[in-house]
This record gives sequence, structure tokens and C-alpha cells, in this order.
Amino acid sequence: MEDHKPDNQITQWLKKLQRESWQLELLVSAFTIFLLNQAWSAFDVFLDGLPYKYNLNAGFLTFIFFFLGLLGQSIKALIIFLVVHLMLRGFWIGTIGLRSVQSTIDFSKLNYSTYFTDKLQKRIVSLDNLVVKLDEICSVIFSFSFLFISILISFGLYLLFIGAVLLILISLEEITPGSLSIVFNVISITSMAGILLTGILYLVDYFTLGFIKKIRIISKLYYPIYRFYGVITLSVISRSIYYYLISKFSKRRIRIVYLFIGIVIMVNWFIDFDQYQYFPDSRNNLVLDNDYYDNMRKDNDYVNLASIESNVVREGYFQLFIRYDPADNPVIRHICPDFEPKKNDGVNPAFQLKVTDGNLFISDRKSEEEDKDKLLECLSALYEISINDSTYKNTEYYFFEHPQQNQPGLVTMVPTKNLPEGENILQIKKAALSAPDSLFTVDYAYIPFWFVKE
Repeated sequence: MEDHKPDNQITQWLKKLQRESWQLELLVSAFTIFLLNQAWSAFDVFLDGLPYKYNLNAGFLTFIFFFLGLLGQSIKALIIFLVVHLMLRGFWIGTIGLRSVQSTIDFSKLNYSTYFTDKLQKRIVSLDNLVVKLDEICSVIFSFSFLFISILISFGLYLLFIGAVLLILISLEEITPGSLSIVFNVISITSMAGILLTGILYLVDYFTLGFIKKIRIISKLYYPIYRFYGVITLSVISRSIYYYLISKFSKRRIRIVYLFIGIVIMVNWFIDFDQYQYFPDSRNNLVLDNDYYDNMRKDNDYVNLASIESNVVREGYFQLFIRYDPADNPVIRHICPDFEPKKNDGVNPAFQLKVTDGNLFISDRKSEEEDKDKLLECLSALYEISINDSTYKNTEYYFFEHPQQNQPGLVTMVPTKNLPEGENILQIKKAALSAPDSLFTVDYAYIPFWFVKE
């Protein structure tokens, strides 16, 4: 008997916890909704700044955006689920309070017709049953909300895994000797086909609630795939909730819920309600984009290409900021082939070690260029500035971090002495690199502004 005492204590503790779990659910739901609202703002800022802060492989960046998009959708979905849960829990608490005042319905006092009284007696759920049913629904919604976001995150991790494998294969292909390139291509195609096929198999099994596991012939072959993707997608964390839910409720109902939520997500992603038929969606020379003007851009927004202080200029000079895009590093290296910056294009040490007079000093990494003038010359050689088709020669640039988001770039003061009053067009052209390593010029920014003579 003594051997079973700890198990009995745990069982009693779990039953007590189960009876009082609604208090924890309310506390966790309210606190989580508050935190998720704060997290969503920070997540939105991070997502907006990602392409400006990191120069990543374009293909891999697409997979990252897919993953972050699913992560953002999971945050929204969790907020919705928890808000619904709080509302139903409030309804449940109100039902309990009503039951303490009136536990039964006295139909004789209502004085309804016999027909309506009979119908209501058959259809009206008793408060006891309603309390139990609401409690069950609330607990299931609370559990299913975390299961659902784990599904979205798992799918996003699967896409991220595919992107990482593709990036590795592309990198290896670049260093593979020509004689082995055919063999490597066959291996790469086979590997990607295997990943896609097994991944689809895993997704089908997951959303069909275990269809593959029922087939005895392939279940043993499928088990390693099941274990592998359970780790890759982190779905192993939520499997307990998954199996308990699908074993308790009708699988048909669960599939209907999956289908309904999937349709809602697809509609939210792929359908946009827009009645502005005669307004362009993309940036062009006829759109006055507030991103080009410091006085019109929001404080937390990034400078996309370039920016001036205001759309209306009244002074003898106005400030022009041009964002430094790390994607231009190969072009700059082509312009200045003999100049090698001290910083690497990517990973750099966080600290530097110096030995002075036999003593070892550790300090923060501060890359000091031997020739800052040359560094500025190489970066500024990318750009050509003109106003109303008049090119500005010998423009003086300075390194500058834009104060709104500390974006690095170049700044110059543009004179307005010879500008006509009224509308003027500032154009920026940038050097680019073609396939055979030859430079050519592309239109970079087109900024209208209005000059007012004081």
C-alpha cells in the first residue's frame, strides 16, 4: 500500500488542479494577450527592419519571410483564440453565478402556451449541463490554441529547413569542381526531392490525423521520417496535446475545424479587399512617396533608398541622405579592386586583442580604416546626383547614420542657388554590375520637391 501512496497523492493533486484550472486559464489568457500585443509591435518592427539590416541570400530570405509570416499569423491566431476563451470563461462564470440564484426554470410562472412550454422544456439546456459543457469547451479552446500555433510554427520551420538545405547545396555547388558538377547536381536534386516527398508525407499524416500510421506495410518505414520531422519542426513538443485531442473528439469534427481555420488563413493571405481601382499599388515617378521625406516619414520607419529633409525647400542648401545597401558591396569592390576594408562582409570578431609594451589589452571591436578618404571615395563612387537633368559634379559626401533608425549611409548638402522656384526633380543614379563584370548605371531614386525662394 505504501508503494501506491505517492501515486495516489499525485492523482489527488491533479484532480484538484483540474477542478481549479479555470483560474489559471483566466490568468494565463489575460497575461498572454497583453504580452502578445506588446510582442506583435516589436515583431512588426523587426520584420520591417530585416531587409535593411541584413544582406541575406534572396532565396533564403524568401523562406525566412515565409517563416516569420507564419509566426506573425500564429501570434494573431493565439490572440483571437485567447480572447474567445476569455469571453466564454466570462459567460461560464456568469452561468455559475446565475445558478447560485436560480438553479431551475419555473415554466408555470412564464405562462406560455402548452406548445411553447413543451418545446422549451425539451430544448433548453439545464444550467448544470451548460456549466459542464462550457467548462469543457473553454479548456479545449485553451489547449487547441497552443496546438494550432505549434502547427503554424512547425510548417514555418519546415520551410526554413528547406531554405537552409537549398542555401547549403547552392554554396557547395559553387565550390564543386567542374568534373564533379554533374554528380553533385544529381545528388542535390535527389536530396531535395526526398525532403519534399517525405515532408509532404509527414504533413498528410499530420492533417489526416494519422492516416499513414494506419498502413501496416509502410508504418515501419515511416517511423524514422516521423521522428526526424518531429525534431526538425519541433512538433514533438505538442504531440501530447495533439493525441489527447484527436482521441477524445470525433476526427470528422477535428478535420472540419482544420478545414475551416485553413480556409480563413488562406482568405486572409491571398485575398485583399481594395476598392481604390484608380490608384497604383507600386512605387513610380507619379507617386509622392513619403518615404523620401524626413518630415513625412513615420519615426519608426526606415529609409528605403534616399531621403531629404522636407518636400518643401526654403533654404540655400538641403540635406540628402542615401542609404548604404550591403548588397552593393560586390559593385564597390569592382570599383575599388585595390582597396581592402578591415571589416569582413559578414561575421567579424566582437572584441579585439592588442599587445602594447608587453601587456595584453582587450577592447570592443573598433575597425579603424587606414585610409578613410579612400573608403568614402569608393562608397560615394556608386552614386550620381542630378536635379532637372543638371548633374552635380564634385559632390562632397560624409559618412552619416540617419537618426530615425541609425541606418548607415552617405549625406551631402545640395545647393539650391540656381534652382527655379516651384517643382524640381532630384534624381539619383547608381552603378550596378552586369553578368560579365562590367559596370552600368541604373535609376535609383526619383524625388520631387518644391523650392520656395525666401
